[in-house]
Amino acid sequence: MDAIQIFQELIGARIAPLVLQYQPYTDTFSTYPYHHSISPSFEAEFVDLMFDSIVFYAYEKEEIEKEFNRGRFSVLRTAARNAYECRVPKTERKTDGLLGELALDSFIKCFFNHIQMLYSRVKYLERYPKKDLETKRTGHEIKGYDGMLFSVENGKKYMWVGQVKTGTWDYCLKGIKNDISKSILRNYFSGAMIIMADIMRAASNISDELQQIIDDLNDICLEYPTDMRALYTKAHDYFVTNDITIRVPCLIIAEEEEYADEDLLLNCIKTKCHEAFNGYTYDRDGLNVEVLLLVFPVRNLEEIRKQFLTLRKNP
Repeated sequence: MDAIQIFQELIGARIAPLVLQYQPYTDTFSTYPYHHSISPSFEAEFVDLMFDSIVFYAYEKEEIEKEFNRGRFSVLRTAARNAYECRVPKTERKTDGLLGELALDSFIKCFFNHIQMLYSRVKYLERYPKKDLETKRTGHEIKGYDGMLFSVENGKKYMWVGQVKTGTWDYCLKGIKNDISKSILRNYFSGAMIIMADIMRAASNISDELQQIIDDLNDICLEYPTDMRALYTKAHDYFVTNDITIRVPCLIIAEEEEYADEDLLLNCIKTKCHEAFNGYTYDRDGLNVEVLLLVFPVRNLEEIRKQFLTLRKNP
């Protein structure tokens, strides 16, 4: 099995009873609403699931396949604990972003088709200068995308560059709007693509389409090794010329106490998102961009954060 199939077997099958999908709809953006089971144990089960998913967040595609075939995921919690202790930055903050990043990664792999893994999120740490490394490891969030993936659908290529916000509705919706407007494309995109291509230059067992993108971007890097402005411009133009869509999944995990009625909850999601994004426009910087809103209200975010932090600190 490949890494995505392994994910579906070990994590995806456990997400299905916990996280339920409403019918997607289109307003300003394509919107994918979710809700969770109202079981008294939901928070504990969700936290356990997200922690176990760390192996798919911390390891490279080839590592996942190799470790699985060696039987090292037979006790997934042991593998996840090892991945967490060895690779994930440690912090005492409840809101350092790890929980949201794990959820974003899991939602995309579970609920969308044709997904191909790129490099692991924690690999991104290696691209920070050493003088910044200790700062990053003590709780400051890493700037950039919260997740990156790739897909080919009906012959069309998509580069997935995700963001996630957790908190109140107001915080999440304003934060996502700000990220789309100021950060996701203008500040991060070209640099992230260059890093991706460099890290994956020796990757094996990937699709022909992804391999071509990696090879072409690395050729651009050889052409402009010191001129970063020209390099970023060429990388940007490459995605335009080759008609590669930048798909931006934005996961919103907002606390919502009114959880007893599924229809009322869906109406709440639609109302909140419509009020936040109605008439909203943003600069695509000439790129072909598709924003997806993944909206997942939860009944007790504080409890989820508390249990997740406890699990991180107590093996």
